[in-house]
Amino acid sequence: MSEQQLYNKDFEHIISEINNTIDSLYLTKNCYDKNKLLNNLRRQIANITMLMQNNRINTDSMIDPKNPTASKVFTPAELATYTGKDGNLAYVAVNGVVYDMTNVAAWGGATHFGLTPGKDLTGVFASCHDGQPILSTLPVVGVMAP
Repeated sequence: MSEQQLYNKDFEHIISEINNTIDSLYLTKNCYDKNKLLNNLRRQIANITMLMQNNRINTDSMIDPKNPTASKVFTPAELATYTGKDGNLAYVAVNGVVYDMTNVAAWGGATHFGLTPGKDLTGVFASCHDGQPILSTLPVVGVMAP
């Protein structure tokens, strides 16, 4: 199978997952479950972004001009530089998606209940905010590298 055929297969699989998730949203009445499905959609969209970047496809038309870094792929080391200290931006990762916490009042002083930006907080987020629509209100600045 050629590289392009593998790419097409991966892309079709992700699109199929997105369609299945959307179908599930129509059938789900529980707000907690709907928010989990919406977070799943964010991960799937991030996967498409990474797939396109990894295959050197031109994503210029997909980049939001108000947020040009939304398609950026972060390594853990790079994410660690966004600590919110000394005037730096404050980024955190949850489920493979990187969010900008810089202007979130609850993260004032580069801390939130003892947590600090520049890290993957997936496990902590799930234990504190899972099922809540908090992530949908935050600016997405990129995705974590696979």
